[in-house]
Amino acid sequence: MKRVLLFVIASITVFYVDAQLLTWTPPFPKENDPSQTLVITMDANKGNQVLLNYTPAGDVYVHIGVITSKSATPGDWKYSRFTWGTTTAAANAPSAGTNKWQYTIAGSLRTFFNITDPGETILRIAILFRNGNGSRAQRNSDGSDMFVPVYGDNLAVRIDQPFSQPKYIPVPEMQNWIVGSPFVVTANANKLSVLKLYHNGTVIASQSNVQTISGNSTVSVAGNQQIVAEAGDGVITTRDTLNVFVAPATWPVAALPGGVHDGINYEAGDTSVTLVLRAPGKNRATVVGDFNNWIQASTSIMNKTPDGKFFWIRIHPLSPGTEYSYQYIVDDSIKIADPYAEKLIQV
Repeated sequence: MKRVLLFVIASITVFYVDAQLLTWTPPFPKENDPSQTLVITMDANKGNQVLLNYTPAGDVYVHIGVITSKSATPGDWKYSRFTWGTTTAAANAPSAGTNKWQYTIAGSLRTFFNITDPGETILRIAILFRNGNGSRAQRNSDGSDMFVPVYGDNLAVRIDQPFSQPKYIPVPEMQNWIVGSPFVVTANANKLSVLKLYHNGTVIASQSNVQTISGNSTVSVAGNQQIVAEAGDGVITTRDTLNVFVAPATWPVAALPGGVHDGINYEAGDTSVTLVLRAPGKNRATVVGDFNNWIQASTSIMNKTPDGKFFWIRIHPLSPGTEYSYQYIVDDSIKIADPYAEKLIQV
């Protein structure tokens, strides 16, 4: 049975690492705390940047809802408060400085979103910042929605540095790390606990009876850098993991296999494919998808042809009859779609 690989529609995407798209206080918002004042700040220097230098600064509003235990998918917003393209005063997001806007929710999130079912819990706040008529909407760089996680009473820990993109499942910002790059890791917990930081399985920091911890490490080898924050209170141990890819100093060069063409090349048996990307003038490319958990690693590196016009990689093994999504990342900063893909999906 011939396999069809799906491709994620993606615009050219450039990431910056000097700020975060979304920040919020308190750092671990709860769904039913009447004393809570949640302040969400958006920085238009990040993400898709459609509100960068936008004027008038007072013409920015939020589109806001929640993902709950009853949402079918991460895109299944519930209890949206405001109508798109309207300028309801309650949706206004005041300026918080140059290219920054804030939105504040005072009191219980359940009350704010009018959630009355005691069996329904809030998992994420879904939020977009837009101009008054809705013609511009600040999102993640790839056009996806932005989310703020909501926490319960159980012990939780989160890596806050390196920065992450506020997707439903956060992914790290692109880092310009090379072998030898030093970096700082900071994690926070919602309770006093024993906190530990790991880099590629090695403990780089450990402290007891704290809620914040920082540690320093250095990239010693190219490939995936796995950063783990661990919190334990003697009863529960929980972790947060971040994977950052560091490209090798020398990119592999190899001629195209015989008989292949641009795009997807299926092999006999339907368990292997060769992907070919035409990208003249580019330095390096990787592929991420369902087959590698969307993580750049040594196995996701595409060979560059001697003439510098193509990148290619053989993916194996794959399951016959299974549809896979995938995406190219070029020069560590550009996400592009395969123009020869047989199907497209929107994320």
